[in-house]
Amino acid sequence: MPSQTIVLIDEAYHHYVESKDYESVIPLVKQYPNLIVARTFSKIYGMAGLRCGFCVTRPELVQSMRAQQSWDSLNIMALVAATASLQDAEQVEQGRRRNSDVKKYVCSELDRLGFRFIPSHANFLMIDLRREVRPIIAAMRDRKVEVGRVFPALPNFMRVTIGTRPQMETFVSVFREVVG
Repeated sequence: MPSQTIVLIDEAYHHYVESKDYESVIPLVKQYPNLIVARTFSKIYGMAGLRCGFCVTRPELVQSMRAQQSWDSLNIMALVAATASLQDAEQVEQGRRRNSDVKKYVCSELDRLGFRFIPSHANFLMIDLRREVRPIIAAMRDRKVEVGRVFPALPNFMRVTIGTRPQMETFVSVFREVVG
């Protein structure tokens, strides 16, 4: 990549990865002055509504980004919550373990039902419905179960965020009913 091209790598789902092969690219910031690594508090920290994140990069790139920053882009509640989250490493590990356990449950149920899905190191699954997804999303919504939006590039795949075990048990029950 030419040195004048800024490269942004999004590590939003970094905390969910269980593979021993995975490595963050943050250490490469020292080697590549055009690299920005972004992370968010929206995923493992559960702060999606607060819209708070951070990046790791060189000071000169931070200065360049400041020109694009709104003066009120973060509120005090987001800053306090983010600070508290960074001080609670155990919460991250518990979140990772809970996500992994519940995702394994959902995957085993999908296997039992004969549905394929894209392997995921995140807090969601993409399930191959083998048919157009819009009617399934609507039918699930009619039964008070919300799933992700349609992805035009994957019109037969349904995005499902991993929730708590009881939430996902409800999802599996309603999914079985809708696709049955």
